[in-house]
Amino acid sequence: MSIERYHKLVRDRIPEIIEASGKLCKTEKLSDEEYLKMIDEKLDEELAEYHAEYGARKLEELADLVEVIYAAAQAGGYSVEELEQVRMQKAKERGAFADKILLTEVSDPGDKDRPVIKLDIVLEAVEMADDNFTYYYDKQEKESVCYIDPVFYGHDEENDALGELIEEEWLTRFIALPRKFEVDEYSIMESFIDEEIPNDSVRDYMFSRISGRGAFRRFKEDIRKIGMEQEWYDYRDRAYRDAAIEWCDENGFNYE
Repeated sequence: MSIERYHKLVRDRIPEIIEASGKLCKTEKLSDEEYLKMIDEKLDEELAEYHAEYGARKLEELADLVEVIYAAAQAGGYSVEELEQVRMQKAKERGAFADKILLTEVSDPGDKDRPVIKLDIVLEAVEMADDNFTYYYDKQEKESVCYIDPVFYGHDEENDALGELIEEEWLTRFIALPRKFEVDEYSIMESFIDEEIPNDSVRDYMFSRISGRGAFRRFKEDIRKIGMEQEWYDYRDRAYRDAAIEWCDENGFNYE
């Protein structure tokens, strides 16, 4: 006779269903303290299963999660009706999630004396960052300028004049915008895999593929295969935006 051991909180009719299949099972009655602990563990388990599933199965896991939430409320001495009342009150006061609103920033206009810069100017520098192209913000003209390293691209009269002007008025007029080494796209790629890939085996596989030369090429091949290209570009754009906002804060600018 084979025996499978468990230490698992299950639905009330599971023992009945097991015995109806011709098998035997043993159960124990949990104390209130043990039950509360197991309910918390069950919430974590059901949430993980919900994240791991796709398609129609996802709805089933969501239903399981709701059932455990109801049980957790009752274990804490509340009725399902009380839980629903609190939910509805919070929805009335703070709204629900129906409008699909993603909060991306909160600005504090407390220091109104700080200069204002268009965030798109900083974002462009972040996106175009390169070892040989350095973007500067011209505080007088309120625009960005790009200085090209003549070591790699040779001398150009207009570019050389810009370099001299930047050197002369460095402290009063120009400030360097974020450069390539300040935007670690590899770390952004790692964070995307860690935070956005729901399947453990796919996540582990992708981590194994992003070491050594060709990491970015293999990463882009993989996200294309799993149909998450748009999710990657959206995630990367948010990371760029965060880097641009951080630069503004660190350099004393309000942004618009």
